[in-house]
Amino acid sequence: MRVTLISLLVLAAPLLVYQRAPEAQPMFGGGAPGGGGMPDLRMMNGKPLPDSGLPAGTVTVRVARKMPVNAVVGATVTALVTNAGGETKKRTATTDGSGRATFDGVGAGNQFQAEVQVDGETIKSSEFEVPPAGGIRTMLIAGLGGAPASGQPMPAEGGGAPGGGRGMPDLRVMNGKPLPDPGLAAGTVSVRVARKMPVNAVVGTEVTALITNPGGDTKKRTATTDASGRAIFEAVGAGNQFQAEVKVDGETIKSTAFEVPPTGGVRTMLIAGLGPAPAGGDDDGGEAAGAPGGESFTLGAATGAAQPAPDLATKTLEVRALDENGHPLAHLTVQLGAAGQGAENKLQVTRATTNADGVARFTGLATGASIGYAAALDYHGIRLGTQPFTMPDTGGVRAEIRALQRTNDPSIISFGSGGRIVLQMHDEVLQITEMLPIENRSEKLFDPGPGGVEIPLPKGFVNAEVGEADRGKLEIRKNYGIAVHGPIPPVRGTSGANNEITFAFVVPYRGSTHDYHQIMPNGLGATVLIIEQAGDLTVEGPGIGARQARELSGHKYWVMPIEAIAPGQKLAFLVTGLPTSDYTGRIAAGALALLLVLASVVFARKPASGRHPSAVADRGRLMERREALFQQLITAERERRTQAAGIALGEGAKERRNELVTKLESVYRDLAALDEPRAP
Repeated sequence: MRVTLISLLVLAAPLLVYQRAPEAQPMFGGGAPGGGGMPDLRMMNGKPLPDSGLPAGTVTVRVARKMPVNAVVGATVTALVTNAGGETKKRTATTDGSGRATFDGVGAGNQFQAEVQVDGETIKSSEFEVPPAGGIRTMLIAGLGGAPASGQPMPAEGGGAPGGGRGMPDLRVMNGKPLPDPGLAAGTVSVRVARKMPVNAVVGTEVTALITNPGGDTKKRTATTDASGRAIFEAVGAGNQFQAEVKVDGETIKSTAFEVPPTGGVRTMLIAGLGPAPAGGDDDGGEAAGAPGGESFTLGAATGAAQPAPDLATKTLEVRALDENGHPLAHLTVQLGAAGQGAENKLQVTRATTNADGVARFTGLATGASIGYAAALDYHGIRLGTQPFTMPDTGGVRAEIRALQRTNDPSIISFGSGGRIVLQMHDEVLQITEMLPIENRSEKLFDPGPGGVEIPLPKGFVNAEVGEADRGKLEIRKNYGIAVHGPIPPVRGTSGANNEITFAFVVPYRGSTHDYHQIMPNGLGATVLIIEQAGDLTVEGPGIGARQARELSGHKYWVMPIEAIAPGQKLAFLVTGLPTSDYTGRIAAGALALLLVLASVVFARKPASGRHPSAVADRGRLMERREALFQQLITAERERRTQAAGIALGEGAKERRNELVTKLESVYRDLAALDEPRAP
């Protein structure tokens, strides 16, 4: 049984890829998944949209060219406001930097109609009544042409002649793309969040931005959308790379990464409910459609398991998909990946669609321990799946994939017990490898968003690397540490081991000791510290237990337990007995070179006026003093270099060195004065 389980894990390794998958959303407007026309802006142009977030009696009119994002700034909008008695008044307002003209205090019950001229074209809104509570938004978009006749279908995207019957631009292609705006302050990025259409603003949602400077340092910032659905990031900095991400109704939308210009700002839209951008079509296949050969298959957050079902027909698998409340998920595509042993058996992918009970059925599957299976599906932008399993020789298998409620609260994440930290020494650097089990002890699916779960590394670390299996999950953040991406499911039984992460880095040291400090924001469970047995090497620190000798493949190690560390505390220990090179010769050579330069300068000078050799001490005494000062200079130079490496051995090493140089200069000057009378 144990051999079978090990074989299963090995053969199913191609399935264990941790990755977020895009959700295949149907196009709004009644299209089929993956296709369908975009909504017609001509039908929406000038129509009122109630907005309870606006003050009572307020109407905003947005003016644009062809698309809502192409704001027309500084245009005069004229409004005709008619009261209940039939009296009409004219008001005007000018569009601001976002293309909006705002009319305040219009009055509940009044009739309102707006009009504007753009590039010689006159666009009017319909006439509508101002509601007693909240306000109204409307758009006046130039360059759309006339609205189609009632009931006339729009042509497919990209078709139609100019000026009429032409499909609208595809918002999916524009979603997340940067739009320079010279009207914004330099270094400002505005991110507009909406549902399906730009006018459907999402208010009060948090937008996360990753900002990377030219040196590669990445910082995370957040901003909340205002009443117009905009999140504003100011002082981003010219030349920095910017990428925004937001979640709306469980869907994750990201902008492209773009560079912030030196002048003006950038606007971008993150619109939920559009589905993925077109990429030449995508056939989801039919019921249990086979997909042999090299089709990709990934297994994300394992939120379900599979159990033998003797009552099912042999070679049969039933996968039940449930939402966060345990209700069936109908009409979802379930993928089944199969990985066989040997080079000839490539990954095979089969698909089936869930019925009204949320069950997808697969038949005719190969049985035995030589083939490993896993089922997966995409739900609200997250890849969910089962643990790997095999098909028994008799009977079938029932599996369940359950969607979980989500959270981005980092306090539920910890690095659990059973981790290992390995210290190795190479040429005056410590190479540190950390293997840490990351655990979610809640009942929710943790999704950190673009910022990830951050693990700061010790100050001065260099050459960070991540494990081969973690390259899609871990990100190295320069001058900071490691970020863990992707959803993290709750720990179920021993499933936490599947979330172990591995990374390594190098910490330079000077001298025979090194103080190791690493902040653990999410805490650390009971861990094992492993170091090589070399000379007098020892490790001491709070929570570090007694060492025990171990031998592996002819190499000897010390193994020490580390007590659990609370969130926000640091892992700290002192390493002593480190091998160190003797720099005395190098330091002496440097000091001697300094003195040779000094001597050449001094001997080139003439003695001070009135100085007589008889007043100078005996040459032998001066030579002895020079040698003594030279040895002291070597010692001071060693201390100065130690301080420069970051190891404080007392204050004043630099000042002591300068004092010795001054004294040596005086000795050389006196020696030069003794030789002066002999010069021709």
